[in-house]
Amino acid sequence: MESYIESLLVHNAFYIYTILFVLIFLENTVPFVPGDAVLIFSAYLSGREALYPLPSFLITVTGSLTGFLFVFLLSRSWHQNIYQKLPFRIHPEKIRKYRGLFQRHENWALVVGRVIPGSRLFLSATAGFMNISIIKATILTLLGTLIWNSIIFCSGMLLGENWEMIKKTLSQYSSAVNLVIILLVIIITGWKWILPKLRKHYG
Repeated sequence: MESYIESLLVHNAFYIYTILFVLIFLENTVPFVPGDAVLIFSAYLSGREALYPLPSFLITVTGSLTGFLFVFLLSRSWHQNIYQKLPFRIHPEKIRKYRGLFQRHENWALVVGRVIPGSRLFLSATAGFMNISIIKATILTLLGTLIWNSIIFCSGMLLGENWEMIKKTLSQYSSAVNLVIILLVIIITGWKWILPKLRKHYG
């Protein structure tokens, strides 16, 4: 595999770096694309000098940021009509309430969200729906991406052949985080919407 990539770099480096950019972009825009596996493998190859470390790092950061902005701007353009297209009606007061909740914690959400695989697409869309400042959102997302990609690149380059171990650990971490998010959504939904209706019906 490494010899094949080295051959591509010798004859057409643009090709391999373009693929790297596209895969990282897709991880931020399409659910279930294993972008962190690509990130880890590129870090490993950089450590083995099959890829150039600085260009690889910058391309992964650019791919992540471009993916975020794509989803953010798309969601932002839809935010006026998206709620009308949902199969259930959300009261305008609730929309304002959740907008305020996200805005109060948007700094942490946008930075920390970059280190949680599987949550990036959701947070990008939410930031767009809530009409967050694009400059602020870009800076916070860039900060989180730089932190996360630096951790992955340093780990991948240091651990070398054990890059599969990092991938497996991240996969388990991602699954656990996603499970917690799903449970929280179910609990909050039940507490905010279902429980009051049951009390009203039986009370």
